[in-house]
Amino acid sequence: MISHYITKSNVPYINQSIEEILTNQVRDDQVIMYLWQNDNTVVIGRNQNAWRECRLEAFEEEKGKLMRRITGGGAVYQDMGNQIFSFIAPKKLYDLDKQMEVIRRAVGSFGIEAVKQGRNDILADGKKFSGNAFRKTQHAMVHHGTILISADMGRLARFLNPSKEKLEAKGVTSVRSRVINLNELNQDLTPAKMQAALITSFNEVYGETSTEIPDSEIDSQELNKMATNYANESWLLGPVSNFNFELHNRFTFGELEFRLAVDGGIINKTKIYSDALDVNWILAIEAAFVGIPFTKKALINAIPESEQPTDKNELADYINNLNM
Repeated sequence: MISHYITKSNVPYINQSIEEILTNQVRDDQVIMYLWQNDNTVVIGRNQNAWRECRLEAFEEEKGKLMRRITGGGAVYQDMGNQIFSFIAPKKLYDLDKQMEVIRRAVGSFGIEAVKQGRNDILADGKKFSGNAFRKTQHAMVHHGTILISADMGRLARFLNPSKEKLEAKGVTSVRSRVINLNELNQDLTPAKMQAALITSFNEVYGETSTEIPDSEIDSQELNKMATNYANESWLLGPVSNFNFELHNRFTFGELEFRLAVDGGIINKTKIYSDALDVNWILAIEAAFVGIPFTKKALINAIPESEQPTDKNELADYINNLNM
């Protein structure tokens, strides 16, 4: 069976909490499409450095909201001109090709050709309009992403602060030159029309009629508790610690910013910021580097296995070539 839920909220902490609740309670025979919008929000990936990715002071002056999601990937700006989607399914029903086809058909219904590029981008007219991220739980999988329709590109350019290396890797000079609003390609397109098109496409791709999930299935007490945690400053900004060794590099799988506290030749604290999609691998590296000697050999030996073996090899080669 397929189901959909459309939130009436535009508060990011509420909306992310709804996604988590739906993930926790998705049934074994159910695929859920969840549609949501956040107003004036910068969303950063699970392991990103908020201070590096967003111009926080300027953003706060314009009453923006910072949200740290629980998936990997990079920072995005979201407002009411941006449609967000989530596909939630038990592992046996999770089908990335079908989910991408829902997006492709919905966008195509407005005469716009959508093309997947790399690990997590969807392009139109050669520019990105959708970034996607992914999550696995014990019993379910989540694929979520954005669709730029009529977002405020001035705010997007002012608030996001991607590294020069990241832009160069994408072959562009600014974040604005890399992305596109779909209403630039079809002036009649609105978020409301895209929302309706997504539901129609969802039904077509899965060959059945989606049922709407009632609000009563979202526990309000659980929702408020989760939202409070997601709005907490310690989650949004992370701990502040003193580190005496820092490295920053862009890899094919994303950026890594290492911060290590080294005392007596031993690493006693680590923090790794990254926009890599494999969230758990970054967290595993962070844990594996604690308590080991600050040597190339020890660092390379401590690198845990990754979903893509080439990622581990690339990191090992980088460390091996460090001047330390």
